[in-house]
Amino acid sequence: MKSLQSDILRTLLYYDIWHYPLTATELFTFLPVNSMTFEEFDKYLREQATGDDILFDQGYYFVRGKGPGIVPQRREKEHHAQLMWRMAAISMHIIKRFPFVRGVCVSGDLSKNATNRKSDVDFFVITEPGRLWITRTLLILFKKVFLLNSKKYFCLNYFVTTDHLTLDDHNVFLATEIAHLKPLYNSGLFRKYFASNQWIRDYFPNYDLRHLQFPVANERQSLLQRLLEIPFSFIAADTLDTYLMNKMAAIWARRYPEFDDTTRRKIFRCTKSESRAYVGNFEEKILAIYEQKLREFGVSA
Repeated sequence: MKSLQSDILRTLLYYDIWHYPLTATELFTFLPVNSMTFEEFDKYLREQATGDDILFDQGYYFVRGKGPGIVPQRREKEHHAQLMWRMAAISMHIIKRFPFVRGVCVSGDLSKNATNRKSDVDFFVITEPGRLWITRTLLILFKKVFLLNSKKYFCLNYFVTTDHLTLDDHNVFLATEIAHLKPLYNSGLFRKYFASNQWIRDYFPNYDLRHLQFPVANERQSLLQRLLEIPFSFIAADTLDTYLMNKMAAIWARRYPEFDDTTRRKIFRCTKSESRAYVGNFEEKILAIYEQKLREFGVSA
């Protein structure tokens, strides 16, 4: 039971980074062990889990040090997310019409229903192989020209191709981001992506897509997209895609000279099958905060 208490704390502490309490179902889903049924786990939570470190209020569990406003704060974030979902759907209908887009998902705060006024709508875009950088460039140009470079409802920070769905890096941050992904266009490709990243079950063995709520995904391919792809049949699209990739790598190197090559390659993933830009080394910062919280509560990593 002491080990289970530590596992519960580990889960709550990760979400505490965002001041986000969890329900019993959410706690069980993201628990790092699979040693009992949900019914047994729920009984343990109600009868033994709460105490000095783990608190309970209005159906939510959270760690000590939080005031009574943490539950209303979560509900406020969920209410704000309703508006963000409507805006995300509008943006998805734009993104899906661009050449070589094959799938669109939402990541980040919105995927967790935890948005506030500072949150952006983060999109995860899956493209045709060999066309990622063409697609990315066209979408970024659209954002710069027609949205005045606003990323509020059009944040494009992660692209992969359909032939490279398995993530190479494994850690609790990336596992959490994948676990919370929500498909908006082409749910079949989303399921294929999830099946290609079963390693997240090493972090969340109780995770089950059937127990989570998803928005209704759009499944219809755009006729406009098919028409826009025709011109690329008459040019050296592979060469153009490689050129745009190298051009972006040079821009990132020039724009962020404070990073060495190793750090830059980690923050700005720039390959033929993946584009990822976590400006400010966000992943490492979250992992560092999480490690600090674990130490504060005397919980091993």
